[in-house]
Amino acid sequence: MESVKVVIVGGGAAGLGAAKTLGPDVNYLLIEAQDYIGGRIRTVDAAPDAVVDLGAQYIHGKTNNRVFEICKQLDCIMTLSSVNNEETIAIRSDRTRLNPEIVDKVQTVWEEFAKEAQSKFGDITIPTDNSFYDYLIENFKPLFLSALPSCEHLLDEFIDYFDKTESIENGCSSLVKLSLAEYGSYEYLEGLAEYELKNGGYRPFISYLKSFIPEDNRIRLNSEVVRVKYLHDTHQLQVDTRNHNIKSEHEQETSTIVCDHIVWTSSLGYLKENFSSIFADEIELIEQKQDAINRLGFDTINKTVLIYEKRFWPDAVGKIMLLDRQKQKSIEFSDSLKTLIKIEQIDERVVNTIIEAVHRYDELRSTNVPILICWFGGSAAVLIEDINENIIGQICHEVLCYYLNLSSKLNKLNRVLKSEWHKNRFIRGSYSYYSIKSSGKAGQQLRTAYEPDGIPRILFAGEATHENGYSTVHGAFESGIREGNRLLSILNE
Repeated sequence: MESVKVVIVGGGAAGLGAAKTLGPDVNYLLIEAQDYIGGRIRTVDAAPDAVVDLGAQYIHGKTNNRVFEICKQLDCIMTLSSVNNEETIAIRSDRTRLNPEIVDKVQTVWEEFAKEAQSKFGDITIPTDNSFYDYLIENFKPLFLSALPSCEHLLDEFIDYFDKTESIENGCSSLVKLSLAEYGSYEYLEGLAEYELKNGGYRPFISYLKSFIPEDNRIRLNSEVVRVKYLHDTHQLQVDTRNHNIKSEHEQETSTIVCDHIVWTSSLGYLKENFSSIFADEIELIEQKQDAINRLGFDTINKTVLIYEKRFWPDAVGKIMLLDRQKQKSIEFSDSLKTLIKIEQIDERVVNTIIEAVHRYDELRSTNVPILICWFGGSAAVLIEDINENIIGQICHEVLCYYLNLSSKLNKLNRVLKSEWHKNRFIRGSYSYYSIKSSGKAGQQLRTAYEPDGIPRILFAGEATHENGYSTVHGAFESGIREGNRLLSILNE
């Protein structure tokens, strides 16, 4: 039977942060269920000279942000001069393009509205089940009409747009599920809300963290922890794992490791599905955390990456907003796309749901290869996972060409990539949020260590455990450092 001092479960930013903090002198083993290190950081080669992050893509803020500091040291953050001149255009389904001044004013109104919503944090008069969506419907309209009295005809279209974008920002399938009372608990660090990375994405960051792991045998890939049991007689933990890197589907290679401590860093989505079975022997632990795990929010956000032969959208435009709540009634697909949809027997209602969800295209500015990213939230984010990526890409492409009034045939789509975070059974979604069923108490319960003998034996990290940086890479990374330091203080006693 194998024995180590510490087992780190999960090789994402939190697990790597814990490993770096523990250092080479602590006898630890990092166990990762997938076949790569990075977790929800997933960087892939999209084309020659073009790299895309299918998961985490931005750095949020710079002040007191360890991820920003490391990436700055690695020189992998894009300079502000290379991204500041990009414009945002908004187009309605009748193909009219809004005056840029209107778009700028609306963005300013939204920022003001969001700050007002954030200020409700700590207000004990707000019922815990009040949603952000309720607040949006009741309070955005007067701000909008005060700033743009002549644009009332655009109000519903912008509410629909911000409904979709804010859901994606917060990782929730619907703003109806997002807690107003906890909306302001997220801390926006000073600096830009989103720093973009150079071509290479988060790959240099992950490579940097991996370099602190002294030997390859400290990492075990394709290995899932299936059971954890506290051994009272020895004050140790028994960790049963299943190896997925096997030749035959019928083989089930299992092994057991004994350790003194565990740093658990898996996603909240994985815990929602597996917590009670993995820790079935630890009734006290289940009672301590199961309610918090159930109440905290964790849904799916996905992206479709469109890689083109040549750029055809307007020069100097970095973001394209599509406005209209009924866009599927306006768009006529090409015969070839209709045929593909028919062959694959994709339900018309599913297609319409996907079309409705298409609301924004972001240009990937880190490469000279023309690439657009189309974001999906809500039910469409899950639906696209079971549809061929070329069909999803063609839908996104033809919707864009319709709005731009350009030929979808003349502007060739070279390749399509899409993320599938819900289908990934070791992740089961994208990032956490405070739902109307949860509060700060749930987050505190999630990050509380399990101490069956008065000593922290199982420590919990991951972005969902961060007090005010949940949903971010820096939140995940800092949570790993937090638990690594807590463990060092125990080991050094």
